[in-house]
Order: sequence, then C-alpha cells, then structure tokens
Amino acid sequence: MSKNKITHIRLSSEYEPTTDKITQVKLEDGTVESISQVVLYIDNNHFYYYVNSFGDQIEVETVHPNGILPYIRTKANSTTKDNLLSLPRF
Repeated sequence: MSKNKITHIRLSSEYEPTTDKITQVKLEDGTVESISQVVLYIDNNHFYYYVNSFGDQIEVETVHPNGILPYIRTKANSTTKDNLLSLPRF
C-alpha cells in the first residue's frame, strides 16, 4: 500500500471553497493528481493523508454522493473545518 501526503490543492472555484470543488492535489514529491485519480487510488486501498498544524496525520477518504462526481475529504477529527481546505493552493 502506498502512502501519499497531500500538501497543496487546486479548486475549481475560490468563491465556493468546499471539498467537492477540489480538482487536483499536489503530493509531497511534487506529483499532481486529479481528484478522479485520487478517488480511484483510495478506493483501491492506497493511503492519502494531510498533516495538520500539530503534526498529526489525518486520513483522506472518498465520498460518493448520488448525482455528483465523487470527491475527497479528511476523515472526521476534532475540528469542524475540513483540513484539506486549509492547504496552500497551486
């Protein structure tokens, strides 16, 4: 199982910054992946994570809602703000 640290995100709209607007992620090694790639990899047991300001690894999961494309978000933790949206943009 590969382990991938997400360090940056790209949004389709800065006016509505929600996790379903994330279109690409940049990994620690500089690789850029589309959300459809990340969803496929996570659904096939690859591990993606974000590191919060305390140095904790927060796991990323996929969401498959009816009627819209799948997207990613961090698993529930002690904050109500989604951690991925706090990452720098590229």
